[in-house]
Amino acid sequence: MPCIISYKTIRNLVISFFVSGLCSTITFSQNLPDKNNSTDVLTFHARTLINLLDYVSQDYGRAVANGKVINANEYSEMIDFTTESASLFDSITLKVNINNKNQINQQLSALLISIRHKKSKEEIATTAQQIKIQLIQLNLIDISPEQYPDVTQGKQIFLASCQSCHGTYGAADGPLSKSYNPPPVNFQNDSLMQLISPLQVFNTARLGVRGTGMRAFNELSDKELWNVAFYIKSLRFQNKLSAQQDSLNKEYNRIKSFISLSDIAHLSDKELKQKVQSQSELTIAAIRLHQNGMGNNSFEAANNYLNDALIFYTNGNSAAAEEKALYAYLEGIEPYEQQLNAVDNSIVSELENKMNDVRSAIKNKKDEREVEQKISDAKVSINKAKILLGEQTYSFWFSFFVSLSILLREGLEAVLIIITILSLLKSLQANSAIRWVHGGWMAAVGIGIASWFFTGWLISFGAQNRELMEAFGAMVAVIILVYVGFWLHKKTEAKKWKEFIEGKIVKMLDQGKLFTLAFMSFIVVFREAFESVLFLSSMQLQVDDKSRPGIWVGSLAAICIITLIANLLLRFSAKIPIRKLFQYSAIIIMILSVVLAGQSVHAFQESGWVAVTSVRLNFHSSILGIYPTIETYLAQFIVLVISVTLWFYGVKSDTKDKLR
Repeated sequence: MPCIISYKTIRNLVISFFVSGLCSTITFSQNLPDKNNSTDVLTFHARTLINLLDYVSQDYGRAVANGKVINANEYSEMIDFTTESASLFDSITLKVNINNKNQINQQLSALLISIRHKKSKEEIATTAQQIKIQLIQLNLIDISPEQYPDVTQGKQIFLASCQSCHGTYGAADGPLSKSYNPPPVNFQNDSLMQLISPLQVFNTARLGVRGTGMRAFNELSDKELWNVAFYIKSLRFQNKLSAQQDSLNKEYNRIKSFISLSDIAHLSDKELKQKVQSQSELTIAAIRLHQNGMGNNSFEAANNYLNDALIFYTNGNSAAAEEKALYAYLEGIEPYEQQLNAVDNSIVSELENKMNDVRSAIKNKKDEREVEQKISDAKVSINKAKILLGEQTYSFWFSFFVSLSILLREGLEAVLIIITILSLLKSLQANSAIRWVHGGWMAAVGIGIASWFFTGWLISFGAQNRELMEAFGAMVAVIILVYVGFWLHKKTEAKKWKEFIEGKIVKMLDQGKLFTLAFMSFIVVFREAFESVLFLSSMQLQVDDKSRPGIWVGSLAAICIITLIANLLLRFSAKIPIRKLFQYSAIIIMILSVVLAGQSVHAFQESGWVAVTSVRLNFHSSILGIYPTIETYLAQFIVLVISVTLWFYGVKSDTKDKLR
């Protein structure tokens, strides 16, 4: 029985599947909760409400003193802000079920009455802050960044966007400062800035301030705004205490166990002093001038996401908890997998297992204590990884070996597939087809190199969407390889060789229908090139100028090794009889399809599209596509069964042809 799957059918099938997969990825990414977008109505209302309460607690003293109005405009503003706060809270309660709604409503009413009765600024500030704390505990907005902000990048944004009004050092002496009434805030004012938290700076920059020159910076992401907020909070210490770096480091190490990133983000300097029980300015300077070391930002993000996941889960929101647990891996662990592999590859599988356990416990709605224990176990592994990278010096040779291992790992798999196809075409002397294959992988490499210059966009594209691209790419490759393996096996009979070469290949070359060859070589190389660029560009941001050449030398060495291996394989394949070459190639391609099936499902799991059901097996090999989950095992088993079935189908067809 002849094979009924035509070249045109498989080509159209693959193109349709790839396009639909890519469209699904893009559509899904547009529907994902955007952590960098604060324009959502509920988020906007909650953030505005918290910001208004901050203004009331801090600015009321400029409106009222000793029971009398000292500034009519400021006093009117306090009344308006408090009235609007109550209105905003009412709008929030229409969208979210809040258990202590009546209590907060009563407190807002009491605050307005106290302002109308011109109570003391201490009483007003205390009431406003109590309401604010209750609102923060509702988890309506992110009150802290995902990872420790980069003050250096915050400075660059400040100089580009804020300097014209606030001045180079934040002293409200910029070129445009005199044109605004009221004038810009002076960030060097100690008495003012000790009462302002980074969260308030963030909210002000996100929302703007009505009636002033302070506009909303909607063009900046949340990450960029947090960078700016932390930089602004460091300004008053930059010239005073920044020279005492050793003392600052010692002081930060002394008190860091008493505070979290959330504390640093939403507490003012005055509140931080109470938190760490220290009145020393050195303590606050150590906190505000602190910058995290290599890899710590990412692991800090993972811990923060896990904390959020536990809060959401205990509050009955398992969907949000599962999402936070997913991002804990994508944003916190995944960016450093390759570096961890170079230091201790066992920690990577440990982290993946622990993070999968957290997601499984949340998804299966386990007891709160069990989820808390799973999260605690995951944090232990995260801290272990943090220590491993923290102790690792990114020397020239370490950078060299990491980049070398990354490119070899990603490149050899693709090279094996391409060389297998090229060997077959070379044995058939199909020079035109060979050029199409070369064109496919060269285009993939070219796009990979070009993407190096757009790594900022690739990173902002999100780890989840990058995993989806890799997953769909691997799935397309599986479909192609299963078909090609079956096709190769069908052509191993000498009688069919002549018919195939004289009919199919010649006809294909005449019609120019070689797109499938180019497309296949493009897909298998592009997914590896794309991932390699992401890893190397991320690593380049982490090393210093002395170590950075190690990345390039390691990459060049890997390319040389891959090129050498490719040439040796091509020469070796030329000595194998054509029929045997087709048989060996069919086996190799079928094995690779099973490997890619595991990698594809694993990538879907990492992106949150496929569930994770862990299996208590210690064996884990990303190179072989073997991961200890039922879903990856099942995918590989299905592809293996399909491959074996098609193999025996081909043998049966050959037997029937011989009998004829």
